[in-house]
Amino acid sequence: MKTVILKNQDEDKEFNYASMYNECLVDLSEVKMLPPTALGIGHHEYKGETYLNNTFTYGEFSVIKAKSKRKKTFFKSALIAGYIGGQITNNFPEFKTQRNTNEETHIIDIDTEQGDYYAQRAFRRVADLVGNPYEHYYPFGVEGWTPSEIISFIDGLFNDPKHKGKIKWISIDGVADLVENSNDIIESNKVAKKLMKWRKEYNCHINCVIHNNSNGEATGHLGSYVQKRSETVIDLEDTDPDPKVRNSPIQVVQAYSRGASFDYFHFKLNEETLPYECDIKNESW
Repeated sequence: MKTVILKNQDEDKEFNYASMYNECLVDLSEVKMLPPTALGIGHHEYKGETYLNNTFTYGEFSVIKAKSKRKKTFFKSALIAGYIGGQITNNFPEFKTQRNTNEETHIIDIDTEQGDYYAQRAFRRVADLVGNPYEHYYPFGVEGWTPSEIISFIDGLFNDPKHKGKIKWISIDGVADLVENSNDIIESNKVAKKLMKWRKEYNCHINCVIHNNSNGEATGHLGSYVQKRSETVIDLEDTDPDPKVRNSPIQVVQAYSRGASFDYFHFKLNEETLPYECDIKNESW
């Protein structure tokens, strides 16, 4: 494969007041349509009609957050499989993809934390949940690369002729690895704005995974910034935090949402270590 030198595209440019004025002025006479849904979880009623929840829409980004070892990556894989479609509804009946099957839809899955063996296991899980490999699913393990290199790489993916204009879902499992220090206000704000730029400019959905701190909030200033700007924030909570219980059900809660929220549900792992929705209704949560 030909070596390509990638460059971070956030270069300084002269400010143009007139251009920003014209671009940002909101025309109140124009009827804005709800962004198209990429993946919905559950339904809601409005004026006697039933509608799919617009949980994840194009041109927005979302967050999965939880403490360590709360099966965040398992749930991320389920969301990707949910967007692809196939047999995922056997495991998660409320997942409804709105992916356009008439176009070449590329899905990017980036894992920043795991080594080769565990990253590949997680990536293969998507095909197991769908029922077969999806031709345009592109997984990348970038553990060990610097934050600036990872950001430049994602920029490169969006502009690579192979993928340009075709990426509709991108997962960043370990978004904190896009900064050197998640408590650095300036650095964290830059990454949050980068996510906003990507999702708007390329009209895709970006799903991020981040750890919770001891207070149950996403870690650091980065966590605060991405939460505030997310369309959907999903919390994963272990119903039995005893570390000796290896496969206790995980409760999935849509903590924040700009649209209709889904009802909380639970999942655990089956004998093939694939996540599936289970019946538990722990009303004490």
